[in-house]
Amino acid sequence: MNQKATDYNARKRTLLEQGLISPQAQELISGLETELELLRKQNESYRNALRAKSAQNPRMSTKLRDALYE
Repeated sequence: MNQKATDYNARKRTLLEQGLISPQAQELISGLETELELLRKQNESYRNALRAKSAQNPRMSTKLRDALYE
């Protein structure tokens, strides 16, 4: 995701330098970038919470684990 953000920023910078982005579009893009960063952080938080939760639960049922260890 970081590479995509870098690519988008480079493309935005190029368009700004060429004067192809209106002030209204620039405001919209800035708002979308802010929202994208917020969602990226939220997604990372959810992924970490899911990993922590799945690490707490045993991967095998107790009957299967007991049978394998016998």
